[in-house]
Amino acid sequence: MNVYISTLTLEGTKLDGENPLPMFRNRNPHREVADNGSFTPEQKMHMGEEAGERYLPYRIQDRYTRQRGNTILKTITLENDLLKAVFLPEYGGRLYSLKDKRTDREILYKNPVFQPANLAILNAWFSGGIEWNIGQVGHTFTTCSPVHTAKLSDDEGNEFLRIYEYERCKNLFWHIDFHLPKGAEQLQIYVRMINDYDNPVPMYWWTNIAVEETVKARVFSSTNEAIYIDAGLKGYGIDKLPHLPSLKEADASYPVNFPFSSEYFFQTPVTCRSPWEAVAYEDGRLFFERSTSLLRYRKMFCWGNHAGGRRWCDFLAKPGEGNYIEVQGGLTPTQLHGIEMPGNSVWDFTQMIGVSKVDTNSAYQDSWDNAREYIERIIDQDLGENEVYAIHDRLQSLADKSPEKILHTGSGWGALERLRREKADGRLIPRGFEFTDGSIAEAQHPWLVLLQEGHLPDQAVEEIPASWMIQDEWMELVRRSIGDKDNRTWVAFLHYGVMLYEKGLEQEAVEAWEASLNIKPAAWVYRNLAEVMRIRGEKDKALSYLEQAYLVSNSFPDRSFAEEYLNLLLQNNEFEKAWRIYESLPPEFAKGDRIQIIVGAAALELDKEEFMNKLFNTEFAVIREGEVLIIELWYKYNAKKLAKERNSELTQELIEEAKVKFPPPAHIDFRTIGS
Repeated sequence: MNVYISTLTLEGTKLDGENPLPMFRNRNPHREVADNGSFTPEQKMHMGEEAGERYLPYRIQDRYTRQRGNTILKTITLENDLLKAVFLPEYGGRLYSLKDKRTDREILYKNPVFQPANLAILNAWFSGGIEWNIGQVGHTFTTCSPVHTAKLSDDEGNEFLRIYEYERCKNLFWHIDFHLPKGAEQLQIYVRMINDYDNPVPMYWWTNIAVEETVKARVFSSTNEAIYIDAGLKGYGIDKLPHLPSLKEADASYPVNFPFSSEYFFQTPVTCRSPWEAVAYEDGRLFFERSTSLLRYRKMFCWGNHAGGRRWCDFLAKPGEGNYIEVQGGLTPTQLHGIEMPGNSVWDFTQMIGVSKVDTNSAYQDSWDNAREYIERIIDQDLGENEVYAIHDRLQSLADKSPEKILHTGSGWGALERLRREKADGRLIPRGFEFTDGSIAEAQHPWLVLLQEGHLPDQAVEEIPASWMIQDEWMELVRRSIGDKDNRTWVAFLHYGVMLYEKGLEQEAVEAWEASLNIKPAAWVYRNLAEVMRIRGEKDKALSYLEQAYLVSNSFPDRSFAEEYLNLLLQNNEFEKAWRIYESLPPEFAKGDRIQIIVGAAALELDKEEFMNKLFNTEFAVIREGEVLIIELWYKYNAKKLAKERNSELTQELIEEAKVKFPPPAHIDFRTIGS
């Protein structure tokens, strides 16, 4: 047997619930992306398209700490005589470890702890291994959620592993098959994405591979042309490795040379049938991955050799044990280039992960182009492009096979969609997927009632709504249901308004929420109206609605309400009121990381010295990549001290002086640009 279930005990902390509030998409579906003038018109095409932030129907995963203990994770292992791959089905099917049994060495960067951090679309993310990102730009919706996992067998009787899910934001089905037949020297990965709706959808895929970062780790790919981040923050530029303008005279193929967090995207030519990326090491190891042509582009990401970057590596793991870089493969020239998947289409590709040996003199010769050609010859010897396509054809032939044994159950949304299709459309989900009725849980229950009985079940206003839904077909079912006066409940209009607002129908959403309030006032509805006003820029109205949310039950039903309310108060410079609200919060709300950080601005204005000292000595779990709020508070705090010493007013000049005289403590420095 080469597929089996086990467990892994790590130092770490698990997620503790979700933020129940609906987080609406950016009102602009696109993202403004600048270039420094080096792009051709063709290279500018689709830049930023459909890259605006989206979250619904998923919920933000912001409930975790840095209080670590022994954490037991379920694992599923696939192995042959040469390689052993360990997956985490509870966390997006992450490939946690890939070991070369011949040398007993790890091929990937394997994180020694399990520590969520605020880096994904839905907040929670952890570093290490290989992550599979689909649907929307960023670390994917399911990166910290369970996925369905099953065992299958190929035509020769070799067991293989399949992870799969139904992606709710774009209404896609996807699965990834992992194969390690006897004697295979590379992990074989087959990815299939299915849009079986008539309409096209914005699409996204990037395979994120974390590998060890060493002093002489050197990156190579199929081409020397790369899109890079302009060091002057003028957007993106395009040039040729190894000397990118973002790094002046240093060799950009050595990630350790970057004094700031950075990335570049290899612009693989369309004539390349089998793109690849590799990392050579000083001990003669060569990590490499190669794919079929759909996965055309490659990327290198590094945290940067500076205080903030090293802090991030330590923060995500343990001090001195977190140094890694990412080599990635994707569908588009950069992660901010949009691509559209046609209706009724299937996209698939095969990607291979392996190791080899290199002569270090050849790999480290001064000419990166000559070294690149040498690395390409090594990869061709180990895994030629014809072999990649032969393997792809074999794996593709197994794509429709049904799971033989379920090893782990993901969400119930695939099963709910299967039932909806059977009842409403008389059609099936794609072949190769199995979503059992047993996977349907509390989150799906209201929608199952709607499907079967024609109404959403009512609930008490104090209760947290079980889930959110934005899919057109379910929106139509809700619309029909409230046409019957017996189904016109506060919760039905709450959900209808969420659906309408997410689709940009603001006035209709407001009317739905007002109808909900007329039936029964609820904090959830007042909050959504506050969000409308906040986005409009009407802060006073937004604050008024959040105050109404509080008054409904003389409390906030969840700490996320308090976070949003305090944020608005501080934006309105209502520091004393924010501090009073903070002091009135229940202890379980007040101790939350985000509330502590938010209220720090009020504490600074009101000279709450004890609070500020505690704030600057706390290691927070939910710091966002590149976040500088605490550092700005640090500089202003010290500038106020200078002003007091000199009996002068606080000025911007004093803040600039404090930046020079008072470097921030390492544990609060999460800057990605520089120190």
